[in-house]
Amino acid sequence: MQTNDFLKRALISGAILASASSTALADSTYVGVHGMWTDLKDFDFQVAPGTVDSQFDSGMGFGITLGRTFDQFRGELEYSSRKNDIKSHSLNSGSTLAGSKGEAKSDAFMLNGYYDINTNSAFVPYIGAGIGMAKVKFDDFGVDAIPDVLNDNESQLAYQFMAGGEYRFADTWGLFAEYRYFATEDVDVTTSAATGGVTNSIAYKTNNVLVGARFMF
Repeated sequence: MQTNDFLKRALISGAILASASSTALADSTYVGVHGMWTDLKDFDFQVAPGTVDSQFDSGMGFGITLGRTFDQFRGELEYSSRKNDIKSHSLNSGSTLAGSKGEAKSDAFMLNGYYDINTNSAFVPYIGAGIGMAKVKFDDFGVDAIPDVLNDNESQLAYQFMAGGEYRFADTWGLFAEYRYFATEDVDVTTSAATGGVTNSIAYKTNNVLVGARFMF
């Protein structure tokens, strides 16, 4: 009886330890990298002669992350960068101005949280949200005849919402695809003295499609 009791206790203890070990292995640190296609919402801004309407080409960006999983939850720190070139400027709803140029950039540091949906398979859909700070820059907005109409930047509160899916090829790595809405509070920037030195509050809003990889350790 004593031997049987000892064996039972050993088996129970082993099962508890195995379960604890399994739980500990499920929680892991990870690093991630991603590239993105980004679409910046067109906006207008004021100069002394009137309203400049700016339209943008699709742009590109990238990001790097450091995170930690907690069962079905994840928390991470992220740095990301985006850039969109000017497609065209027009003044007072007129025709496109010749020689339109410029680019809009953002560099953001974010704190993100995710919920991974358990499908009992290698495919893991997820949703998430993040908050942080972003420096938004409007570089060399203008035309050939009047360069640097807007060349200013400001740091503002940033936020984002994410939905995507990851395919985990192993316990140590996976690939993911994701839709992300990223925006900031309105950015206050001032046009050049030659165009009136007008201060504008500009909404920086983007839709993004990401693909990337995560590596767990």
